[in-house]
Amino acid sequence: MYIYTIKISGQIFESQNYIFMDKISNRIFKIFAGTSLILATISLTGCRSCGGDDSPAEKGAMAEKPGAYLLIGSYAGPEDPGIHVYSYDADNLQMNEVQQVTGNSNPSFLAVHPSGNFLYSVNEISGFNETEEGSVTSFIIERETGKLRFLNRRSSKGAHPCHISVLPDGSHVLVANYSGGNLAALPVAADGSLEEATETVQHHGSGPDNRRQRGPHAHSVYPSSDGTRIYAADLGIDKVMVYKSQGGDGLFAADPVSPYAGMEPGAGPRHIAFHPGGEWIYVVNELKSTVTRVIPDDQTGRVSVAESVTTLPSGWEGDNFCADIHVHPSGNFLYASNRGHNSIAIFRLESDGKAVPAGHEPVRGEWPRNFAIDPQGKRLLVANQRSGNITVFDIDMESGRLIYTGQEINVDQPVCLLFIAG
Repeated sequence: MYIYTIKISGQIFESQNYIFMDKISNRIFKIFAGTSLILATISLTGCRSCGGDDSPAEKGAMAEKPGAYLLIGSYAGPEDPGIHVYSYDADNLQMNEVQQVTGNSNPSFLAVHPSGNFLYSVNEISGFNETEEGSVTSFIIERETGKLRFLNRRSSKGAHPCHISVLPDGSHVLVANYSGGNLAALPVAADGSLEEATETVQHHGSGPDNRRQRGPHAHSVYPSSDGTRIYAADLGIDKVMVYKSQGGDGLFAADPVSPYAGMEPGAGPRHIAFHPGGEWIYVVNELKSTVTRVIPDDQTGRVSVAESVTTLPSGWEGDNFCADIHVHPSGNFLYASNRGHNSIAIFRLESDGKAVPAGHEPVRGEWPRNFAIDPQGKRLLVANQRSGNITVFDIDMESGRLIYTGQEINVDQPVCLLFIAG
């Protein structure tokens, strides 16, 4: 059996009831979030007891867990492997497959609960339960093995959900529905499963691109680090919508000062990345192949748009569609993926937040969708959707330059890469 513990400023509380302990830890987080009170640690961990039939003494020494697991979301039919789980050894750069998860149509984007114990995936479809809506699936993460166990599935309240995130307090999952042009918030139950959506918000408008911007296309949704604001990039209307979270059923209240940050007409905002210092937000624009810096002012509440910079080298004339964007944990570099040019655009971030182009690295594949920086900040992994490979690059900590390692793994139509702790 497992004994779960919460350690709060030196005091340890134990129970065999995981659901109870998880609920208590989340409650403590909510109470003290945003206050000046510093707790030494708030952690929920499980360990095997010394007795019982399944104790290590009876079964023998357990293998050492990897430092992290790499989870891969992809486009897949319901009977095909949709989510792949790999162990990730950063020191030796070894990746070994742990599990393939079937029965989950088009799990194209993944998000992990703040506790690290639950995973959520969109199902980028329409037609769920004979509606025009897509769905969202929840899993338990077995921390010792990295394997996933199905919990439940709910409607996303819109067609083709393409992005998912979790509020910092773990209370709700947020979903962006691309074809539906809307957002939905689904409460998280004590056991990690999803309840029916309690709130949705519909976007309105269009853009100048008659093929891609005839109506709203919510492409991503991100809460701020403190959960007080929610940002949603909508490709169809050239806006990053800003919501002032009121908690409970008020997650999608339009920000009274800056209800949105407007991008250049036809830009097609897709994903965003927060600077670790919190001063800046970077938006990658799919249709214009640019990165735009957005400045949120915590004092006035105003969200202003600063400069934009291209993701392409001078002279490039082919078609290109940006996909993903990430800031290095150091805050010194920014990366964006180019589909068409098939590269990662590299930027150096200056002290005032401006992104300065610093080169491009070929991805050694075709159509780089999403990418991820490993937990140590040492490597960048790219999901190349059309060529079906995930390529690995070392990161030069001085320049931000990417160095191809020659390592790759093959996965059919990979889309999303997510690291979780082992």
